[in-house]
Amino acid sequence: MSRIEPIMIDGADRDELERLVRDRNTAQKVVWRAQIVLLAADGLQAGAIAAATGKSQLTVRRWRRRFVAKGVEGLLKDASRPPRRKPLTAEKIAEVVHMTLHAKPPNATHWSVRSMAAAAGISYSSVQRIWQAHGLKPYLTKAFKVSMPR
Repeated sequence: MSRIEPIMIDGADRDELERLVRDRNTAQKVVWRAQIVLLAADGLQAGAIAAATGKSQLTVRRWRRRFVAKGVEGLLKDASRPPRRKPLTAEKIAEVVHMTLHAKPPNATHWSVRSMAAAAGISYSSVQRIWQAHGLKPYLTKAFKVSMPR
């Protein structure tokens, strides 16, 4: 079993961590992070900490390192992660707006969300967001058409 070196915690940090563990309004992920740090400060081994908190040894090491680097504040917030998809570039948005206003799709009178998405090479939900942000409604006609009785 690997041994984790004890973390030295001053009295104020220990009080804050114990308060987080006792507080019923603290998020559970913050509670087990604080428990990991408190158990590491007491000198427990990684396996014992992992068993006591129900987390893996990798998780124990991660939150121990985070506490050493950032203190109690590091336990309260998750690390930021990059977005799942990169946002659309301004050029791509401008291309969709220009195509909507100045081009006609082949074999159609106006663009649909899906035909524009296929032509621009982006998802249809992205086209919907772009059209909504720019107030574009290519499926509406601007002229009023009067029907004549027979």
